[in-house]
Amino acid sequence: MTDTDLDGIQKLLTEAQEAYVRDYGGKERHLCDPAGIDPLLATLKKASDALDKLGALTAGDNAASLRAALEAQTEQFQREQKVIIAAREMGPAFDRFAVEGAAANFVFDRYNRHFAGQGRDTRDLGLIQELVEELKGIKKRMIAIGGKNLPAQMQGDVELVQQNIERYQAEEREIPKAHQSGTPDEQADRLAWLANQQFAIYQTFFAGQSRLTRRPQLLVRLIDNLKRYRTAMFELKTRGLKNDSNDGNIGVVDGRLQAYETELGEIRKARKGVKLDEIMSNLGGTANELFQKYRDEYADKPRTKVSAEELSVMIDKLDEVRRQMEDLGRVEKNEPNVQNQRIVREYQFAWMQELPMIRQAQLVSAT
Repeated sequence: MTDTDLDGIQKLLTEAQEAYVRDYGGKERHLCDPAGIDPLLATLKKASDALDKLGALTAGDNAASLRAALEAQTEQFQREQKVIIAAREMGPAFDRFAVEGAAANFVFDRYNRHFAGQGRDTRDLGLIQELVEELKGIKKRMIAIGGKNLPAQMQGDVELVQQNIERYQAEEREIPKAHQSGTPDEQADRLAWLANQQFAIYQTFFAGQSRLTRRPQLLVRLIDNLKRYRTAMFELKTRGLKNDSNDGNIGVVDGRLQAYETELGEIRKARKGVKLDEIMSNLGGTANELFQKYRDEYADKPRTKVSAEELSVMIDKLDEVRRQMEDLGRVEKNEPNVQNQRIVREYQFAWMQELPMIRQAQLVSAT
């Protein structure tokens, strides 16, 4: 294999991505050297030139996806270089701004994994609403940190957050319409599928796990979604749909709602009597369990042999931990929690970068 064949070009892309994660992932940008991005851009330029020389016929069907990956990675590195320069101009205040910037990127990642390119009729309305509210909070804190003298790049970040708020709100308006499309029987089947997705989320994020580390707002989201689906199921019935499965599903959803609302009360009760630093400590332990799972199942394993879907779930689980750490940190200052947040952000960023590499490797392997 050489850097003039498709595998070699893919290797150059992977090397640049891994070097970036190693040297820049999760680090404070105002302390980074923007010149360190230049060698990474040079590697991508070398890979792109090599792909040009291969030509469409020689490169084959994978050339287009590899080209897109190279271009996207080049844009990301160029954008990162500008951010580092702006961060050095902004100084230490950039640290707090960067935390919000990272939180925004994590929201964008969740949207890309759970919504982009997927049918609206199967999407989670409660989740898109949650992403909108999360971005609104991030924007508000960004403005409070930066004031009126934000560098242009940082102001661009605020504008990007606003653009995505508007984009997600448009999705929020369209998803309910898609849920109501099709015949009554098709709607009933869709509602059953959507309800099962909520049951699966409960099993993944709540069943058998410590109530101290569960985010109550997530369970509220599940309950609100199920109430929405239950109402839609009942409306189908009252409009004349004769469907035994739909009738049975109404009863199933009612039962789950009762159980989930009881559990929500127990989670709130369990957390109410515990000091915040103890909850923070437990969240750190939950994060460590996820780190160990990654070491056991992903570290030093071929990307073609690991589960991309499981890593996506792990990213969501780590996101739940990070958000609670940050929320609690705004209420009570705790240095171990601050350090844990930094570590969690580094891992989440690295896993975000790793997931598309796994998918790309498996796509190339399969074809």
